[in-house]
Amino acid sequence: MTRRCAGIAIPLLTSLLMGCVERRFRVESNPPGAYVYVNNVPHGPTPVDIPFLYYGEYEIKLVKDGYETLKVKQNVSTPWYQYPIVDFFSESVWPWQITDVRPFQYELQPILQPNLEVLKAEAEELRAKGKELAKPRYPDPPEGKPTDKPGPKEPGKPTEALPPPRETPAENRTSR
Repeated sequence: MTRRCAGIAIPLLTSLLMGCVERRFRVESNPPGAYVYVNNVPHGPTPVDIPFLYYGEYEIKLVKDGYETLKVKQNVSTPWYQYPIVDFFSESVWPWQITDVRPFQYELQPILQPNLEVLKAEAEELRAKGKELAKPRYPDPPEGKPTDKPGPKEPGKPTEALPPPRETPAENRTSR
C-alpha cells in the first residue's frame, strides 16, 4: 500500500516542482496613455504588460491624439536558457519559475501644425508656375461630338470590333 502511495506521490510532487518561463514585455511611452497595438492586436494604453509566446520580431504601434503614430519593429532576442536542449531543463526540470520581462520605452513626437501662411504662399507659387506651362500637345476634342464611342470612319463602313475578353487561367480563378 505504501509503495503504491509513494508511486503516486513522487510523480505528483515532481510535477508540482516543475518550473516554467513567463515571458512578457512592458511597453511604456512618453507621454503615457498611448494605445498599443502588437502585430495589429490592440492591448490597451501605456504602460501595459503584454505576454508573448516566442522570441523574435514584433511590430509595435503606438497611437495617441495630438502625437504622430509610431510604428516600430522590435526584436526580442532569445536568452541563453531558451536555446534548444537547455530550454527543456529551464521549462521542465528547473523547480522555480523564470520570469523574462523586457521593458520597451518609446518617445512620441507631437504633430507639427503647418504654418498656413507659408502653405498658402507655396500654393500660389505653384499655381503661377502652372499658368506658365505650355499648351497641351493634343487639342481638346470638339464640343458636341461624343468621344467615348468610336463611330464609323466612313458612312456605311463598320468600325473594327474589339476582340472578346480573354479567359483567366484556371489556377488564378477562385472557386467557392
